[in-house]
Amino acid sequence: MSALAPTHESAGPAQTLPVLSLRGINRGFPGTKALVDVDLDIHEGEFVAIVGPSGSGKSTLLNVLGLLDTPTGGSYRIRDVNVADLSVREKAALRADVFGFVFQESHMVGRDATARNAVLGLRVRGIGLKVQKQLVMPALKKFGLADRAATPASLLSGGERQRLAIARAVIGAPKVVLADEPTGSLDTGNGEIVIQHLRELSDAGTTVAMVTHDLGIAAAADRIITMRDGAIIKDTGHTRDTASSPAATQGPESKRAFGRSLRHEAADAVADAFSGLTVRPAKALLLIMAFLLGSGGLVAAIGLSESASVKVSTRIDAAASDEVRVTREAGYSSWEAVESDLKASMKLSGVRDAGVIAELSSSVVQPSTFPPASFPEQPTFNGAVRIIDSAYLRLQGATVSYGDAALLDHSFGGPVTILGQDAAQELGIAKPGPGVVVWLYGQAVPVVGIIDEPGRDPVLPSAVMVGVGSYSLTSNVAASLVLRTSPGMPAAIAEALPKALNPAEPGAVEVQTVADLRELKQGINTDLGRLVAIVSVILLAMACLSAGTTMYLGVLARSSEIALRLALGMRRGVLASMFLTEGAVVGALGGAAGAAAGMGAVLAYASSEGWAAVIPWYASMWGMGAGLVSGTLSAVYPAMLAMRSNPAHLIRS
Repeated sequence: MSALAPTHESAGPAQTLPVLSLRGINRGFPGTKALVDVDLDIHEGEFVAIVGPSGSGKSTLLNVLGLLDTPTGGSYRIRDVNVADLSVREKAALRADVFGFVFQESHMVGRDATARNAVLGLRVRGIGLKVQKQLVMPALKKFGLADRAATPASLLSGGERQRLAIARAVIGAPKVVLADEPTGSLDTGNGEIVIQHLRELSDAGTTVAMVTHDLGIAAAADRIITMRDGAIIKDTGHTRDTASSPAATQGPESKRAFGRSLRHEAADAVADAFSGLTVRPAKALLLIMAFLLGSGGLVAAIGLSESASVKVSTRIDAAASDEVRVTREAGYSSWEAVESDLKASMKLSGVRDAGVIAELSSSVVQPSTFPPASFPEQPTFNGAVRIIDSAYLRLQGATVSYGDAALLDHSFGGPVTILGQDAAQELGIAKPGPGVVVWLYGQAVPVVGIIDEPGRDPVLPSAVMVGVGSYSLTSNVAASLVLRTSPGMPAAIAEALPKALNPAEPGAVEVQTVADLRELKQGINTDLGRLVAIVSVILLAMACLSAGTTMYLGVLARSSEIALRLALGMRRGVLASMFLTEGAVVGALGGAAGAAAGMGAVLAYASSEGWAAVIPWYASMWGMGAGLVSGTLSAVYPAMLAMRSNPAHLIRS
């Protein structure tokens, strides 16, 4: 049975208990007391007007009666329920079941249609759409708003908004209607219409408590309570026989009972979240863009990391099966010594080809298109400088255009150079020809070829290469022999090479198979993945921060809507879930868009570099998941702010 079902005393004349009963109520604020020792009983069916000058405590009393504010002293009972014994959740449920509110400023959800605003009290209570449709049009017709059902509340006139506020207040069959200055912002004609509606409600058995500063408006009530300095100084008393009023004589079945459905409550919160986003498309788009950047960066980073890893792995794995590199600990004192080791290596079973490579310092060689001292400050060459033979290019699978790689081995007594494509472009050389030279060590060196395809060696495109023997050695050079072997032979050859090249001191020969780099490859992939993760987290954190700030400002801008929803009995957890849903939806949309953009970026970049694009199946899931999680996290503080809002404070402000 409802907590407000009429009960009768066991002896004496039939008399109902007061529906609202205050005893010794106090409400203090810093520096002032808004209510002082208030005693008040309001019976079912009464129409009570509360009057007094500004600051007398009228609105605070109404907020205490409506469970929007909590007294600092005294006791408050709603029929036989002690309000002090109720939790916040139970107060919200009782407020939704017992009270209907009519505020001076109407407090509409301006983006929603009139009909949707009218059933807001039903929606926050989790009452299904079928019941809402049954009740809304009769209520709108009663208050002359049927033709405005589809009109956004923001487009209604002041009088229409107040009539809509009354329709919203009574559509759920409340026991008590609380009206705070319902005519304060209306002209005389609309004010009279509103008071007439409140009078009709009271005559039909609904208890009405109205705050007003207009004694002419108050005269329409059955009972006038006058306040000053937070205290009741005058009460005209009961003028109606509340025991025989419609509300008192009818049983609880005369008021329609509505059951709260968590499913409907949650569904409506989700619908309101989508409504909040669609009515502010520019804001929603900016939030989506923030998460798009974060999630897109994550997906692109994962895809590019995997693509680069596969490219590196392919090169290393290809070389691991048939390549061995050899160096002498002390280096080589002459090119003849290099040639001797090459011949000794070629005698080993399983060695198919052998070449040589040595690195030079570009700052010492100083490659340039112009002779030294041609300009005060000549451009610095940024590529590599190498000594190689034609065999090295051959076993790397490199191809030379506009020239012959064999000239590196037989240059007719003078040094010659072959350039990588990028190096040629940096030096301003289109193709070899008579008189085309590059200055090395301050001397003009003919350009006899340009690398067209670098093969396995990724450094070749940016390198300047001269032939073995081009320059006499004045000190030991750290040259490396590069051997191409039969597949699967590097390990056996690596074991035999030290003894073959230096039987007396095999430890002076250093041998490395490319297979030894697999551990390094794993380390590179791990470090790259860690770097990607850090960058992605930073991007997502920035997206969360910007989105959280925007949503925080959105909560402040929607304080009136938040106050209204709480006043009508929306659970604070459901209100918070509405904002969390907004964040989750925006984050998920941004994540999905970011996943698509990130994959597109990977495909475009891989195509431009000639890579095989590798996008793991989980990359898009990571992008969408990261958007969803970060969007939800960005809404946590705004949701908590909304959930902890004081509706009375928001309404007063």
